[in-house]
Amino acid sequence: MSGQSRHALLAARLLRSARARIRPQRSSPPDHTIAMLAGVITVAAGRRRRRRVAWIAGVATGMLGLTLVLALGLKKVASLPATVAREAASPTKQRFIAEGSAYASVTAADGQVQPLLIGQEWHAGERLRSDAVPIALTGVDGTTIEVEPRSELQLVRADVERWFRLARGAVSAHVAKLKAGERFVVATPDAEVEVRGTRFRVTVVPPDEACGQGAVTRVAVSEGVVVVRSLGREARVEAGEHWPVGCPERTASSVRPAPERPTVQAKRVPAHESTVGTKPAVNEASSTLATENDLFSSALKAGREGERREAVELLNVLLTRFPNSPLKQSAESARAKLSESLQLVR
Repeated sequence: MSGQSRHALLAARLLRSARARIRPQRSSPPDHTIAMLAGVITVAAGRRRRRRVAWIAGVATGMLGLTLVLALGLKKVASLPATVAREAASPTKQRFIAEGSAYASVTAADGQVQPLLIGQEWHAGERLRSDAVPIALTGVDGTTIEVEPRSELQLVRADVERWFRLARGAVSAHVAKLKAGERFVVATPDAEVEVRGTRFRVTVVPPDEACGQGAVTRVAVSEGVVVVRSLGREARVEAGEHWPVGCPERTASSVRPAPERPTVQAKRVPAHESTVGTKPAVNEASSTLATENDLFSSALKAGREGERREAVELLNVLLTRFPNSPLKQSAESARAKLSESLQLVR
């Protein structure tokens, strides 16, 4: 017998032996199959549950870390010096440095009078009086102010809103371009002059009923545009123009103190009288209400920002210029409260 036949017989014998040992397979009963599937589902659900728990734990850990970082940051901010925190919260201060001499004097808010020195800072609430020579002041933003001889100018407020009160004489200014929210206002006995980056001159003169309805304010603009508010009207004055129109500009040597001009009540016309051919009567008290509201709201804003002294000065301007204002009682009450708080601070 050949070798191949021998191997074939051996393979056939092994196959018969193996088949004898293999038992017939039985199909699994339904209950067993259901139980097996339930087990598989249970295992999968457990895995999903463990993954969800791990994700929640990770999120909680991240939030805890973020809370710790924020707490440390707040602690660092709280540890800053009180002066730095106040500077960050308060509005930007505007400083004016004098280039004057002993020919001028400064009256502080407490009434103390001192000579003006070169390099001295001009503070809010102080009144500056010039003698025979002009005084130059320079702001940190490049604004320059020249107080002409024998003039009196008060710095009412010096932050984002710069308010000045010209009681007599004349002042010339070159105002640097203002940013959004900033104001530059010169108040006189009967007008407000507000600018937006320009060169101009404001003068207070004796009243002349034949010119500007007796206004004591004169405005001359050499560059840019200013807005003049007076007697309830608003006028736009451009470069090369004067206000009031047709009034001669006074020189500094002819300027004398002008009295505060009270508001005049116009005579009311009875309803039964005919108004044909006549001009309607104008109540000047109500026509100045916009200016009065501007002063009052600026004073309240200064008070809210902690600038109580500036707020008192703005209220003084309101009560002096408009003694018959409907806001008089509110202004006096606000001024009394602010003055009391200033005394407590001292």
